[in-house]
Amino acid sequence: MMLPALAGVPLGILSKLGVPVPAQMYIAVTGPAVTGVTILSVFENRFALLTEKIEWRKIRFVYVLLNYLSGLAVFVYPMSQTPDQNSARKELIENSPCFLELLGSYTNSIFIITRSPMTTAIPMIIEMVLIISQVTLITILIFRSLSNLKFRLSPNTYQLQRKFMKALTVQFILFITALGAPVSVFTFSMLLADYDQGINNLCIIGLSLNGFISTTSMILLHQPYREWIFGVMKNNRVKKTPDRSIAPF
Repeated sequence: MMLPALAGVPLGILSKLGVPVPAQMYIAVTGPAVTGVTILSVFENRFALLTEKIEWRKIRFVYVLLNYLSGLAVFVYPMSQTPDQNSARKELIENSPCFLELLGSYTNSIFIITRSPMTTAIPMIIEMVLIISQVTLITILIFRSLSNLKFRLSPNTYQLQRKFMKALTVQFILFITALGAPVSVFTFSMLLADYDQGINNLCIIGLSLNGFISTTSMILLHQPYREWIFGVMKNNRVKKTPDRSIAPF
């Protein structure tokens, strides 16, 4: 990435496989958005298991579907604004001659998504706000539902539910931090028209570590996953305990 210009040079395995650059850019941007919706779906599923409102269970499929569609659509408009690459590349080099020195022969491989970076930044910010606000609201509703069920659940079950929700909330905060910090840097870079390739590279590395951070936090925060992993590492058998943890649509 070469922010504040919304441009980059594709060097990954998808380029080796012949995947078109626009498709790579679409996957790169919508991937985190869809991941956020997936985490939202986990919270929604937990709420569906605990809530006593039958009406919610009737509309939850449409609710989740609309969120996935919004995640997939977040980059549609910016992709429709992709300029002619030759003229856009020439304009980029004229405005930032350092790219020519930094990239050398790779200059001709630069792909410019749009001349106006904010056409991408604004939809991404809106999607992040939507996901964070929905997860926050659903988390509040989950704890309210738990409070209503407190005297109908055994103390052990109640504590397990609260413990699970706390772990899930911490996991979501880690995900937002790992994703939100680089995206925030990108956004300010576009707003201030400030270019620093070193910071751009660090942000890309941070984004690429999101999967590792999410997986590690899941293992460390959730006891069943932790016990299973450690059990496999010790070559011990892990006891299976049936549990209804997914609410069917």
